[in-house]
This record gives sequence, C-alpha cells and structure tokens, in this order.
Amino acid sequence: MKPFNPHRKSQQLRRFKPTRKPAGIFSVGIVFSDAALLALAFFLAVSPFIMQPGINITLPASPFTGGAQFGSMILSITRSGGFYFKDDRLDVSRLAEVLEDAATGDPGATLIIEADELVPVGAVVAAWNAALGAGISEVSIATRNAAKMEEIP
Repeated sequence: MKPFNPHRKSQQLRRFKPTRKPAGIFSVGIVFSDAALLALAFFLAVSPFIMQPGINITLPASPFTGGAQFGSMILSITRSGGFYFKDDRLDVSRLAEVLEDAATGDPGATLIIEADELVPVGAVVAAWNAALGAGISEVSIATRNAAKMEEIP
C-alpha cells in the first residue's frame, strides 16, 4: 500500500501538458508588421503638415486660387531677401545656376515662388527671370487664401 501523499493533486497539476500549442513566431511577426504599417500610415498622413524649419514667410492674401501640381519645385524668398531652394540658402548670383540644374533634372516641373509680403517686387522679378532663363516654362506665385469679409448688417 502506498503511503498517503497530501500533495498528490498539486503534483498532477504541475505536470499538466497543454493541448494547444503556441502560435510561434508567426503571430509575433503579424503584431510587428501591424505596428509598422500603422506607424507608416501615421507618418504619411502627417508629412504634408511639416513645414520647412527656419524659413518664416507671411504670404500675401489673394482671392484667386490656382493649382500647382504635386512635386513642384519651391523657391522661398524671406523678408531679408534670402533665397531658399531645396532647403539650401542661395544668393542671387547662384540662383540661376541652381535653377538650371534643377530644370535639367526635372524638365516638366513647375516652380512655385513663395515670397514674403514685405519682399520687394524686384527680388520676386529677379527670381522669376532667373527661372525663365534656366528653362523653367511654368512659374507660379504662392499666396494664402484671403479671409472672407464679414458682412455688417
């Protein structure tokens, strides 16, 4: 006769073998791919709202809206007269050369000139002439939409 063992039931429970097998590395891979796709979707949704750091421009208001195509080249002119193209600061002497290189790299692209409202017109015209001289056929000027006037009764 076997001696009485009060821990017999707990020993049987410790030797319990599960009938289901774990899913393995496949389920872990699914979780990581879901997280990566979610992060990618977030960055794609937020990326158009990211502004260029260090370039402060207040665009003049205009009631006219034109549409430039996606992938246009952007030339920014600050109040101090600094030219920025593809995040590089340029001076007037190098502007035509850089725009010509960009025009040969992307022959059908539109150039958008973002000029602060306090920039002299001469600087905008100089940039426009440099773009036309570089072979860029379509040049647009960026403005912000004018706020609608409130009707006073």
